[in-house]
Amino acid sequence: MMGELLTVFPTTHLTLTAEKVFGNAGLNHRTIMKPRRISSDCGLAIRLDLSQLDQARELVQSSGCLPATFYQSVSGGWKPILHLETPEGDRKSVV
Repeated sequence: MMGELLTVFPTTHLTLTAEKVFGNAGLNHRTIMKPRRISSDCGLAIRLDLSQLDQARELVQSSGCLPATFYQSVSGGWKPILHLETPEGDRKSVV
């Protein structure tokens, strides 16, 4: 395993929608309680293998499950690596 990736959404509805999208696409994922160090209104996150980042990003964008933030596991916690905004915000930033 290359490392872990967390995908965090601001609402439970978006998280559960993304969970279904990831499952339908065959991504190996697991919905977990969001770590306390990560700020979000939703208490859930989706854990994936870091090697699935590109596919997960494409699925999040194409399904409209936005905004979303991706975090990479690092020693002692999680580091934000990509934030995707809604098309109206027309913002995609690498942190």
